[in-house]
Amino acid sequence: MDPAANEWPGEGAIHPTPGTVPRVLDATTWDEPASRATRGWRASVPAWLERWHRESLWLSVGVSVVAGAADAVHLGDRLHYADEYQYVDIAANLARHARFSLDGVHPTAYRAPGWPLLLAPIRFLGGGIVAYRLVNVALFALAVVLGWWLAREMGGKAVAALAAPMLALYPIAVYTEGTLYPETLGSVLVLAGIAAGVRARAAPGPLSWWAVGSGAAFGYLILTIPNAWLPLAAVLVWLALGRRRLWRTACCVLLVAVAVVSVWVVRNAITFHQFIPVTDASGYDLLLTDSEHAAVRSATNTDISLYTAAAADQGITSETALQSFYRSEAVDWIRSHPGRALQLYGERVANYFAPYDELATTSQQSLVQEVGGIFCYLPLLVLLAVRLVRWRSDPPGSLECLLIWIYLLEALVAAVFQTRIRYRVPFDDLLILVAASSLVSLVVGRPRGRHSVGRAHDDAPVPADSPS
Repeated sequence: MDPAANEWPGEGAIHPTPGTVPRVLDATTWDEPASRATRGWRASVPAWLERWHRESLWLSVGVSVVAGAADAVHLGDRLHYADEYQYVDIAANLARHARFSLDGVHPTAYRAPGWPLLLAPIRFLGGGIVAYRLVNVALFALAVVLGWWLAREMGGKAVAALAAPMLALYPIAVYTEGTLYPETLGSVLVLAGIAAGVRARAAPGPLSWWAVGSGAAFGYLILTIPNAWLPLAAVLVWLALGRRRLWRTACCVLLVAVAVVSVWVVRNAITFHQFIPVTDASGYDLLLTDSEHAAVRSATNTDISLYTAAAADQGITSETALQSFYRSEAVDWIRSHPGRALQLYGERVANYFAPYDELATTSQQSLVQEVGGIFCYLPLLVLLAVRLVRWRSDPPGSLECLLIWIYLLEALVAAVFQTRIRYRVPFDDLLILVAASSLVSLVVGRPRGRHSVGRAHDDAPVPADSPS
């Protein structure tokens, strides 16, 4: 019997002989041209990646842990940025006085609580800044594992094998891991919320612990990075408007997320006697981006001395009153200068895709960082552009669509305030997954078979058990 008779027919292929049963193809294998002469490396590369997809994960995790731990010990107790000092102070005051405060006396809502709340138990147990850095190392490794799993769900084993080292070696994320910023925790929460959403979508019933986990992850994400609400909204739409119309699952995710955030909103209401959604720093942040001397990349170097002097003249000293004053002044400036405000917003949207920043802490600026950002980030954007160009010829799956839309739409959300590279780090993980899928697709051509959430033309439920 001709072996080709048991293959699914492709373009130009001969249909199976009557009476034969087409061979069932694995969802993670890839389609090759009918002629064996054209296979060559296009078949061997994905096959090799598939065989070594687990080894790729563990090697990537091992390298990230060893390198991250060594960097944490090397950096020691040194801090470079004002934000880091504030997070450390809040964590220390939580551990010593059970008080969310910068100075140990006055309560604050200036910083989001997610990251200090995670550091406080470490401080209570006697850990210091090096221990905090090691927490970031563990979180970074967890992000690699979650990204690998999502890549496998999205595009199969070959994509997962490629995504793991790309995530582990991404220089911008590696640099952020060495700081005491909350973005590494944000990366874990973004990926965990989406991964749990994928499993909730596959669950046999509308309500499951996966839905609860997804809502909890997204809720804590908002408590960690207040502006990062878009992944929650996107997953809710993905669940509710997909082919299965999982409205009750989406409602469960939403209710849990709201419950998690509400705990902190109630704390703020009791402490400050007013509604403060997570943090009250939005007034200061808005004034930095929409005021007389604001520029797209000026960030905290924006001259707002006119407004600080006006606040002092009016006797405004409390944190909440000062932030309210800043917010009011920024809104008034936007209303008085709508054209300039719209121009600045458009520039910030474009700046979201910048490969490097002009750092407010100039001592930390270096040519190496700028060149590294260009050579590591721009190729990812090119692969994303290629994926968009090939949208019709190779339609992405529902999960890949979700990741693409989150990444692109986040530019519009982030541009309301500052668009800094470190704020983008949790979403760059999604870009890396899409780039890995695009790269594998370019190598192997059109995919064979249909992954349950990896192909747009197969929006069937995800199997309850993840593929091995």
